[in-house]
Amino acid sequence: MFHQRMIGAFTILALTAAVFLLWSSGCTVLGEEEYVYYGVVPHKIRYMYLRSRGQLYDPAEWILDYETNSSYLSIVASRNNTSVRIYTLPDERLVSKAELDAMEKHFVTLSNGSRFKVVSNNLVFVLLLSGNPPTADSFEGPLPAGFYTSTDGGYVGKEFIFMASQGLSGAPYRILALEPSEVTIYEESGDVYASFSLRANEFKTLAFKAFRVYRVVSTGNLMIQSDRPEGGGDAACYNERTFYLPSPEGGFYGRIFYSWSVESWDTRASYGFRISSSEDAKVTVWDARFNRKLQEFTVKGGVGASVKPKADEIMIESDKPITVALIHNGSLESGRTNEGSYGAGVYYIGVKANEETPFFIPTNASFEAYIFAYEDSVVNIDDVTIKIHADSYFQITTPGNHKVLSDKDIVIQVIHWPAFPPGQGIQSFGVVVPCIQRVNAKPNVTLTPLRSEGDQSTTYIIAGAILLLVITVGVILMKRRSLG
Repeated sequence: MFHQRMIGAFTILALTAAVFLLWSSGCTVLGEEEYVYYGVVPHKIRYMYLRSRGQLYDPAEWILDYETNSSYLSIVASRNNTSVRIYTLPDERLVSKAELDAMEKHFVTLSNGSRFKVVSNNLVFVLLLSGNPPTADSFEGPLPAGFYTSTDGGYVGKEFIFMASQGLSGAPYRILALEPSEVTIYEESGDVYASFSLRANEFKTLAFKAFRVYRVVSTGNLMIQSDRPEGGGDAACYNERTFYLPSPEGGFYGRIFYSWSVESWDTRASYGFRISSSEDAKVTVWDARFNRKLQEFTVKGGVGASVKPKADEIMIESDKPITVALIHNGSLESGRTNEGSYGAGVYYIGVKANEETPFFIPTNASFEAYIFAYEDSVVNIDDVTIKIHADSYFQITTPGNHKVLSDKDIVIQVIHWPAFPPGQGIQSFGVVVPCIQRVNAKPNVTLTPLRSEGDQSTTYIIAGAILLLVITVGVILMKRRSLG
């Protein structure tokens, strides 16, 4: 009896210790995984326009056109039985929670300047939009700039579930096939919205209804991007929203990147694709649609370079890791006849652990920049080492070139708008919020390289070697026959 009591006591003690260890490690007894998304709502969401032509730098000629005191999160579940909680930081106050099934959405209103944290037991699609959540009568919303996350949490995948937001006109969504793909798009009702085939490096542009949820399923890997300017000429100026390009090989620091571009750039506006590198890198820019080399140049390490490639879709490749972004530096100069340039953006950069990543913040702009950490992290920013505690952030206060190295995965969010006129702010915006646990996601994708007709040296060398081998074998056979 004594031994039975001792065994029972030890059993209870072991169970208690196991439960304590699970609790102390931040896990539930059921072992549910936690996915986390961080962000900041811009402090100043407003827009001022120029009243008189040619008076760019007269503050009295700028008039307030638009202002809002809040934004909202749209959270869409990819799987059934998804539990979502939204907190404000740093007080960890619970502001909303929801239980969602696949393709269900949940809206959460947040005031300007709010820091937030979204926690879910399954991967979700998180979109931060300016303004108020849609009502039954809402028919258009801010168009997000940048790339969309898949149901795997990265920017490459064979399944995407997201809420659309756009105006009444235009086809600003682009589906790019990285591999040969049969693509089917479903509406939230379950009906098929569209189906089509794409070759590797081929894309299709689409329009979606605002605030509707869509599911994109493919046999090959895709990337989805929105916010391409409609038309050429001045139209290219109207979408001067900054976004960073994720690499199809994973992360934001890589050797290959795809994006929409335009055939006609405003030559006076201070914007374009900016390439940053820690060391000298040889970069080639391709017209992905017509398989044509556009530019080849060297990017100096720590300095960077800007390009305005004239093409509908581009691919950028490098012999060394780089980061690439469409960035407007903030200057008001523009080729438009009726108003100045407006460069702004709300965007994210994921930084993998132990991978020094260069990035750029516009120098002629007002901005907010934050580094978020899920775990206690030792972060080196421009050769200065700091510690960022779990569920906390560090604010960057200087513009220009930066480099960051962390011992844990982190995410950087940047918000910027023109520094002039005084009182200007970030206009209506939309941005996809990434999951910090999927910063290091590495897609299983087979890319098809681009080669122009004039770049066939490797092919010729191989063909020449084969021809030489055939001639040599022929000569040997002829000699053997003559000797026989």
